[in-house]
Formats: sequence, structure tokens, C-alpha cells
Amino acid sequence: MRSWARARTGPGTARARWALLGFAAVIIASTLLGPLIAAALGLDGARTTAPAFSPPGEGMPLGTDKLGRDVTARLLTGGAELLGVAALSTLAAMLVGIALGLALALSHRLARWLMILIDTLVVLPSIITMMLLIYGLGGGLATIILVMTVVSAPFIARYTRTLTAQVAGSEYVLMARLAGDSAPRIAVREILPNLTGPLLTETGYRFIGSLYLVAAAGFLGLRPLDSGSDWATMVAEGLPGIALNPWASLAPALAIAAVTIPVNLLLDRSGTGAR
Repeated sequence: MRSWARARTGPGTARARWALLGFAAVIIASTLLGPLIAAALGLDGARTTAPAFSPPGEGMPLGTDKLGRDVTARLLTGGAELLGVAALSTLAAMLVGIALGLALALSHRLARWLMILIDTLVVLPSIITMMLLIYGLGGGLATIILVMTVVSAPFIARYTRTLTAQVAGSEYVLMARLAGDSAPRIAVREILPNLTGPLLTETGYRFIGSLYLVAAAGFLGLRPLDSGSDWATMVAEGLPGIALNPWASLAPALAIAAVTIPVNLLLDRSGTGAR
């Protein structure tokens, strides 16, 4: 057991964690700066430049898509929106989930009715919930935020409730109760600061989950984002011509993997939010 613990916390593990962090930071930064890089290079992902699904050639290292647009230009401009939407939807889901979890742990009056709602949402398959909401409301930022909130908030609420139960009986919480502090004040000042580490790790996992969900929606042809120029939609649009130019689908798929895999590995190695 001591050998295993040293392996988990040794200098090699620390170096690997920093390497993953650096790689993830570079990938995410280059993705967010992609539109600026494309503009600086004079690349236009909205203009038809060659026949549909042209293979890589001079001036087009990744060829063209189904409308003859430069895949390289679209790859540079299609990631920032995807990451931005995933980040905003994750933030909304975390805020709602944490609030529900604290209410479940601290308010017995609300707990019964909230648990009925949460248990109902938990059993719904996320992909079916996403399809119903997108079909009914259409794509766009507001719909994706709603989808992620409905899909993720119940699980975040359960996790927050479990974490809160571990500290609700602590001496500092009891002292705050004796001092007459209200439940919201106790939650914000006494409980939440002690849950920061696990909840930050949970935020990372939910961010990856939102990326996967938006990518799945794009792959199914639901066009989750209004512009239709994101990586997820590029994967689906490139499939019909994969025999002519596989990079039209392969390049955005690899880009999504390049963002999600190092972040997943980093979260697994962190151990901060171990369940």
C-alpha cells in the first residue's frame, strides 16, 4: 500500500500531471484563438474554394468539405464556439445543481419534493432528453444550456448533497446554527468553501460531458449550434464524402479528441474529486 501511495504521489506523477496540464492548456488556447489565427492567415471557411470533397492539395492541406469550403479554415474557426457553449452550459448546470444539492441537504421541507423531481430526471436517458428538447425548441445557445442543465443538474445535486452531508455536522456549522445564521448564509459561508476541490473536479467532468453531448447532437445531424460551423457538425457533414476526402470528418473528430482526452486524463490523475 505504501508503494502504491508513493506511485500515486511521486515526482513522476507530478511531472505527468503538469505535462497534461500544459498540453491541455495549449490545445484549448489554440482552439480559442483559432478564429484569429484563421483571419491572420487569410483563411475563409465560409467561401467555396474548390469542388466538394477535394483531397488535400496546394493551399488546402486538409482539402474541402461537401460545399467545397476549406476544411483547415473551418477547423480553425469551429472549435471556439463549441468550447464556449460547453463552458456556459456547464456553468449553468453547476449553479443549478449545487443550489439544488444544498437545498436537499439543508431544507427538509424541500427535500421530499425535490427528490421526486431529481429522481425523475435522473432516469431519463440524456440522449433522448437532448433530442426532444432540440427537436422541440431548435438549436442554439439557450437550448444547449437548457439541455445540459436538465441532463447534468440532477447528478450534480446528488453529489453536492452527499458532500454537504459530510460537513453539515461539523463544529463550525453547528456554531453557525447556534449563532442564528440562516440556512443560505451557512451554505455560502461555511459549507461551500469546504467543497471547492471536489466541485471543481466535478465541473471538469461536466464540461467534458457537455462537449460529448454537443458532439453527439452534431453527429446525429441535429445542428445544436446556430452557425453549423462547429467541429461536431463538421464530422457529420463530412461522412458522405469520406471516401473522397476523409479529412473532412477525421480532422474535426481528432480535434475534439485532442481537447477531451488530456482533460479527462488530467482529471483522473488529480484525485481531488474522487468519488
